[in-house]
Amino acid sequence: TNSDQPRGMMVTTSTVTQKDLEESLTLKAPLEGRESVEVVSNLHYEVLQINVQEGDKVAKGDVLAVLDQEVLQREFEEAQDALELATIQSQEKLKENQRAYEKALENLEAAQLQYDRNKVLADHGGLSQASIEQDLDALNEAKRLVNSYNVKDGKVILDQSEAKNLEMAQKKLARKNEQLSDTEIKSPIDGTVTRVNTRVGRFADDTEDKKPMFVIENLEQLQMKVEVSEYEIDKIAVGQAVEIGAEILNGEVVKGVVSRIYPTGEQKSGTSSERVIPIQIEVLEQHQRLIAGITAKAKILIDHAEQVLVVPIEALRTLENGQVQVAKVESNQTMQWVDVTVGLETDLEAEIQTEALKAGDVIILSPDSSLTDGSAVQVLGGVN
Repeated sequence: TNSDQPRGMMVTTSTVTQKDLEESLTLKAPLEGRESVEVVSNLHYEVLQINVQEGDKVAKGDVLAVLDQEVLQREFEEAQDALELATIQSQEKLKENQRAYEKALENLEAAQLQYDRNKVLADHGGLSQASIEQDLDALNEAKRLVNSYNVKDGKVILDQSEAKNLEMAQKKLARKNEQLSDTEIKSPIDGTVTRVNTRVGRFADDTEDKKPMFVIENLEQLQMKVEVSEYEIDKIAVGQAVEIGAEILNGEVVKGVVSRIYPTGEQKSGTSSERVIPIQIEVLEQHQRLIAGITAKAKILIDHAEQVLVVPIEALRTLENGQVQVAKVESNQTMQWVDVTVGLETDLEAEIQTEALKAGDVIILSPDSSLTDGSAVQVLGGVN
């Protein structure tokens, strides 16, 4: 070593590499069925039969449990009898009123004829004014009686209160019929029974810890709901590819996709003021070891670039005017600032675009701001 040669500032270096670069965001959350329903009943009737247990697959409409129908069946029959009686009474009342209405029409016609005839006589002095006034009163009374009937297209119809009573009887029967049908607790979807919170002998509306009677999930289609920081949500878009892994998969991954971004954020747990936005990820591939309830890791692929120049993040320096630079070590152990344009960035690396650098060039990590073009440097441990 020539002791007269300046040693220069000691620096740590790396090299420019050319490779594929990928920006991603990794988040954890439990897997769950894409479709999940809670089956409940508000009927206070005893559970007589349970047809499923946890883990059973069911189809939409399958009967999960049967309730005691005895009381409801009796109430249904009573409502049926009440509606039948109300209908018969209404029909009889209509027939009676129709006959009375038609009689009133006849009386009106007769009163009109008598008034018209006597009016002519009275006009010629053949009948007293008092007599014609009596005829007019009779005519007006006949009109009043005809107008007292509720008529449509010449047929008497039920008045408002009678129609309401009949309607109430019909609704009561429909309600009892619906409740009777509801004594068969059915699955609203195709899926797997994941929870049974009732047992034979209990009332349907009295489940353990007020939980739903059954939980049914579609486990053929798994999904996960993860929370993304408000500072990174702008990088997420519906349709982005996702790689999903879990310890149970032993290093294997399955494909997924960002299917939904929720419209509002929520407070991050803990004392942090940061907010997070939930997003939904659908699992696109089935795997026999991938099951609901386990914690999975979702790697959201935000962007990628193929065969680009890449440097460590700590090799970049940003000037006040926004220009980004990299400090290149020349073969004579001096350095030179090189202007670069930054492309894709990850937590550790960044794509750079410049014609002044190539793969294999040596660059300084965390370059000191006091370095200037031509400054002598000494690489710690030799050039990488």
